[in-house]
Amino acid sequence: MKQRMRRPLQDELTEAMHGEFTVDAETEQRHRVQTARSSVAMGMFTPAQAAEAYDVPLAEVEAAVSLPGTLP
Repeated sequence: MKQRMRRPLQDELTEAMHGEFTVDAETEQRHRVQTARSSVAMGMFTPAQAAEAYDVPLAEVEAAVSLPGTLP
C-alpha cells in the first residue's frame, strides 16, 4: 500500500480563539485551591507543601469543603 506524504498540521486555533479559553482571576484561584486539596487527598503533598506548590493560602487548602448534598 502506497503511503501519502504527511503535511505538517496547522494550528487549528487562532490567536483570537485562544482568548476564549481564559478564566478570570477568581476562577483561577478556585481551581488552584481545588487542585491543591486534591493532591493532599491523594497523598501527593502535605497541606503545607500543596499550598506552596500551588501558591495558595494554607488556610484555604486546609478548610473543610461542604459538597452539595452533604452536611458540613
